[in-house]
Amino acid sequence: MRVGTALLVALSTTAAMTACGSRDTDAAGGAPSSSSTAPAPPIVSADKLDVGKIPTAPRPPLGTAGQPGTGVVVDAQHMADYVVGPWDVDEAIVTPYLSGSFLLNGAQGLEQLGPTQIAAAAGKHAMINGFASARQETDKKVLVNAVLRFGDPEAAKAAAADMNGAAQEQPIQGKKPTPTTISGHDDAQASTYPFTARGSNATMDTIRSFTPHGPYVLMQLVQSADGLEAAADLVGKTVDAQGPAIDEFTPTAPNELANVPLDPTGLLARTIPGGTDTALTKNAVYTTRGALHFQSNPVGSKKLFDENGVDAVAMAQTNVYQAKDEAAAAHVADSFGVEVSTDGVSPADAVPNLPESRCLKFPSGFYCVAPAGRYAIEVQSPDLTQSHQLVAAQYVMLTAPR
Repeated sequence: MRVGTALLVALSTTAAMTACGSRDTDAAGGAPSSSSTAPAPPIVSADKLDVGKIPTAPRPPLGTAGQPGTGVVVDAQHMADYVVGPWDVDEAIVTPYLSGSFLLNGAQGLEQLGPTQIAAAAGKHAMINGFASARQETDKKVLVNAVLRFGDPEAAKAAAADMNGAAQEQPIQGKKPTPTTISGHDDAQASTYPFTARGSNATMDTIRSFTPHGPYVLMQLVQSADGLEAAADLVGKTVDAQGPAIDEFTPTAPNELANVPLDPTGLLARTIPGGTDTALTKNAVYTTRGALHFQSNPVGSKKLFDENGVDAVAMAQTNVYQAKDEAAAAHVADSFGVEVSTDGVSPADAVPNLPESRCLKFPSGFYCVAPAGRYAIEVQSPDLTQSHQLVAAQYVMLTAPR
């Protein structure tokens, strides 16, 4: 389930319990089994659905980026599929931290994750792009894991040294960071300092670490209430997992970024696009691993995706989950509906004439899901009518004859 940041934070703990239970059994919400052989519901005719003024025809093939700046963003979206989520290192670290995920289309984006001096050091070595995933176990651990791309291994090595140097020069809450080591990773350059979060009485040992790895810098920010050794151990485990994962990624050569394909799967052209103010992480298609960075409960969602053959997730104005078949898509949509049915959430009218749809009201807006053939549709909007029309339009787009 992908929701806006504020809602994602509010739901993460409760949803983790609710969703995992509902996916394993029929106890919570009666979610159908992923192996259901029930016949797929008949396709609803487009003339029975209110789509407002939202386009319902798929776009023509989207082609390539056309300019390097767009290619930098799209290549970072692809990189997300190879970035290790904090939950991959420790399944307890699932609650969103800060914005939860960060697409970095240049060094300046690092200012979202730390002192400006670190971003400036990365910029000095012409950082190309990157992606970061940030989660916490509330009051116990924080893990921000990022992969930053540079032009070549030499630039990455120099950047790691300069970024670490910049980190050590910046006092945090009046304390200047001091050098530390990461066991088993002599190439990791790291510093540590104590940190007390606003509104908390607990001081956590914090480590910033920078490890050159080919043309990349593997960057971690870790906080631990269990001491410096525990923080260093978490950094080491993250580097152990991230190195092999990013080795599987084939980045686009810098001089070819204008030629990055925008939609290799064709699914994005069949998804209602976001506007010009859409987040950089949107208007993209992710594999399962990449999509988990945006889920309120990534551990539960991974299980749901694996069981139902979800292999591509398009994120734009609507989100579209491609499952193995119609029954699997219906199970994904139903499970998402159960997942968000927590305290403070109330039922809302379903999409008119779309009986398999489900809508819920939150303090900040509305959330709707519906299956459409082998796809599950997900929409979040401040207005119920708009939510209904977006689901309806996306349904027509996905189910119309091709």
